[in-house]
Amino acid sequence: MHRSLSFAPLALIVTISSAEAQAVPGGTDPVFVRAQQMVTAGQDVAGRAVIDSVLAATPEGTPRYGEALFWRATLAKTAAGAERDYRRIVVEYALSPRASEALLRLAQLEMTRGDRAGARAHLERLQREYPAGTASTRGSLTLAQLAFGDGDNVAGCNAVAAARAGLSPADVELRNQLDYYGPRCANVAARSAARDTSAATVTPGAAAAAPVRGVDSTSARANAPRAPSASPTAGTRQYSVQVAAFDTRAEADALSKRLAARGYAVRVAGDRQPYRVRVGRYPTRQRADDAMRQMQKQNVRGIVVEAEPQ
Repeated sequence: MHRSLSFAPLALIVTISSAEAQAVPGGTDPVFVRAQQMVTAGQDVAGRAVIDSVLAATPEGTPRYGEALFWRATLAKTAAGAERDYRRIVVEYALSPRASEALLRLAQLEMTRGDRAGARAHLERLQREYPAGTASTRGSLTLAQLAFGDGDNVAGCNAVAAARAGLSPADVELRNQLDYYGPRCANVAARSAARDTSAATVTPGAAAAAPVRGVDSTSARANAPRAPSASPTAGTRQYSVQVAAFDTRAEADALSKRLAARGYAVRVAGDRQPYRVRVGRYPTRQRADDAMRQMQKQNVRGIVVEAEPQ
């Protein structure tokens, strides 16, 4: 059974959403803005009724339906109601521009319940599937805070690095928070470098070991394992646009079917988690980049990756 959030935390979520709404491509529908304003002004029932009317009049599976789900979750009266819609967004509307924010909100709800592991799982998925954007940057900072609190300094510093990569010049407060972890991460990096140096010092002695009796050095080199040659495979390297990665095959298949219905050459890569949903096979990264830009025009977002072998 899910617990209801108190009024204060839920009000915080509403305020954050209002401030970030303008960052969505094309702006926010005035209907949703009006509903948010009504709830903020104390007209809770009327404001939520506006969202419900949009959902009733909008076909499921459309971008507008996913947007309405996000606003119903944002203005929900209970944590259970918000969580239900946020989860539906990340599963059924993974291509929505709201999906990354929905994952961040789910992590926040887990933190409210005291479930740090659950929160980290959502934030790690946010990093993996939506590496760009303000939600990912804020999520990386939260992940760093959780990791450091759990004593996982390596994961914490990796999250700090990911957050730094997404900073914009206007993110002064975020930058200040990340700078707080600078000395700690410098110490982690120094210890890692020391271990690497120690390992490198031992390696030459092992390489200089005497050859096995009865086998001359020429034969030993001839029979030694060889590194795979790059030249035969260089011409067969391909690239794809990865649009999502899921922990379950069912989620990946569901998104794949929706994309296939829109005419994309889509597949699910991998026989264990994460199950990656990928589109196309392109002979060059440039061709894949061009395809990704065309997909973005259709509100399908992704990243270019090297395609798995056929």
